[in-house]
Amino acid sequence: MAHGVGRWTRLAAALAAGVLLLPGCGGGDDGDDSGDTTPAPAPAPEFGSISFSDLGKCDPLPNKPEYRCGTIEVPFERADPSYGTTEIGFAVYPRRDRSAPSEGAIFMVEGGPGYPSSGTGGTFERLMRPLLENHDMVLVDQRGQGLSEQFDCPDLQAGEGPEFVTVAECASRLGDQFVSYRTSAAADDIDSVREALGYEKIALYGDSYGTFLAQSYAYRHGDKLDALVLDSAYPAFGEDPWYPSLPRTGIRSLGLACERAPGCEGDAIARLEEGVETLREQRRPVIDAVTALIDASGSPPESYLQLDRALSDLVEGDPAAWEKLIAPARVGIRNDDRYQTAGQWIVSCNDYPMIWDKYASEPDRRAQLEEAIGDYPQDAFEPFTTREIAYSPGTAYLACLTFPAPTDVYEPPVDPETQEPTEAPVLVISGEMDDITTPSEGRKVASFFPDSEWYLARNAGHVDALYAPNGPAGTEIREFLADALGK
Repeated sequence: MAHGVGRWTRLAAALAAGVLLLPGCGGGDDGDDSGDTTPAPAPAPEFGSISFSDLGKCDPLPNKPEYRCGTIEVPFERADPSYGTTEIGFAVYPRRDRSAPSEGAIFMVEGGPGYPSSGTGGTFERLMRPLLENHDMVLVDQRGQGLSEQFDCPDLQAGEGPEFVTVAECASRLGDQFVSYRTSAAADDIDSVREALGYEKIALYGDSYGTFLAQSYAYRHGDKLDALVLDSAYPAFGEDPWYPSLPRTGIRSLGLACERAPGCEGDAIARLEEGVETLREQRRPVIDAVTALIDASGSPPESYLQLDRALSDLVEGDPAAWEKLIAPARVGIRNDDRYQTAGQWIVSCNDYPMIWDKYASEPDRRAQLEEAIGDYPQDAFEPFTTREIAYSPGTAYLACLTFPAPTDVYEPPVDPETQEPTEAPVLVISGEMDDITTPSEGRKVASFFPDSEWYLARNAGHVDALYAPNGPAGTEIREFLADALGK
């Protein structure tokens, strides 16, 4: 399932491969609007231990001359120096008005996990543009990806082998440090960047998995926040590892898209049921339909209507549109700067809940997987069976079966028993037709924070504000931040 094990993953892979041209979820950047290649003048040094003049040009961002980039060295484990250190990279987009002091910074963290925040610089800039007159924008890349010290797991990155083999092989390459690629450590890295750049407090925006990471920051460093935006959010704790709202939201959205679309007649959910039955009769993989349904969250409502048409054609005896729809998104992703497959899997296997015990042996995990499938209500995901959901490449419960068990240094993303949420104002954004991070999950996340509001974007899918920055969700985000930051 996205953004790692227990959540839907194929959409992330498609975005990285350029199959879906969305800037959300780390879908890449479409270049600089201005066409100006002249480096912007640096303001007077005003940061913390790192001054602006210490930062260099951003080599991976050749079309972004206004950015300056740098790295800091952080411990893999802050409580145990024996684990060594790693470099965390970041990009700074300085405020446009250099005649006055900075009014603070907006930090941006991307999704996946696996997408570098620096790779979405232009999209983030367009979303936040009115606020960047007097505020700096800082993009922090998670450990292992982008401007940070990258993973070295070539087989996993290139798709050379089944993931239940290559994910475990990657963890083996990382040695004891495999457990250090986790959300709680990444949240501390964000705070180390904040401190190094000299900001007393920050506003923080996260999208998709970035909301999971931002929640961790809000519990671990909540006193350092002026405001928090969680765009397409899902809970960082307390989630059912089956994520039942994901397929259910996809099914509901399919019906809703047809109801609202001129020319879409009849019952789309009934056609989905008929299409799934046709797949079974033709001995085609039903798990392809599970994946296609979740992928439809990328650009609704048309994406759901496309699925409806393809299944209808299949039932009528024409499989061409269906076969095109389910064509594999990638064999492998070889652009390490754009997307790190290891970031997706290592973080996910470390942090997301499973339907089996992470501390169990591999044989016991397999037995627990089958037991979980048998015990879960068999009609929970109709027209799909519970097994079809569990075995779907999108859910990927199988990929972490061979992943090593957590070690003693592991810290969960959030520990609500010992940590308090931020008291800063929080905005949670959900797309009405988002079956990757669903509206019900967004409402739950909003309930975590004492000063929060939840916004539902009608007809929208996953991270709608990033590919429609001037739409309702993007406007809501800017208005919220302008109010929270006193502008």
